[in-house]
Amino acid sequence: MEQAAIPTQYTVEEYLKLEESSEIRHEFYRGEIFAMSGASLPHNRIIGNGYRALGDRLNPEQCEVFLDGAQLKVEEACFLYPDLTVSCHPDDLTADRILAHPSVVFEVLSPSSADYDRTSKLRLYQQLPSLRHYVLVRQDYCWVECLTRQSEAVGAENEWTLQVYDKLSDELHLSALSIRVPLTELYTRVKLEQPPQIRLR
Repeated sequence: MEQAAIPTQYTVEEYLKLEESSEIRHEFYRGEIFAMSGASLPHNRIIGNGYRALGDRLNPEQCEVFLDGAQLKVEEACFLYPDLTVSCHPDDLTADRILAHPSVVFEVLSPSSADYDRTSKLRLYQQLPSLRHYVLVRQDYCWVECLTRQSEAVGAENEWTLQVYDKLSDELHLSALSIRVPLTELYTRVKLEQPPQIRLR
């Protein structure tokens, strides 16, 4: 989603109090707050489709899927609102307001947020020790990027591999959850364009 910076410095306590009463959600990073703008219908459809697809495949006693209204604490002075979050941590499964131990985070890309989601936001999410998959979904044509932390190898906590899915017949593999999600389910009722032609300079 698009963000607009609000030129006022806030403490964490002031920010959290603001979020309790505000009708507009804000992300927070080291004193600055950023208002979250509305999203397109395809964006919303992908979020809803992902919520259902993940929920259908997960054991509700072990993991939970949270929609984009769920607040995620990334560090002491950083709070974000992912489009979808999956957590299997006991503290998150009983939390009232803020998540802190996600296994999977989804972001639906828009023209205005794609660079931010792939760079700054990626670096923030990578700080979370619990995170195993970071999934980016385009809303204009079939394209899903899945970054997976290579945590099984010694010393590889910050090594990530990228898998790209670009066909509706593909299945998104979330190995940390032992599930596969068909892209046809993620893109249900989403009108897709043809991807850009490959051009060599």
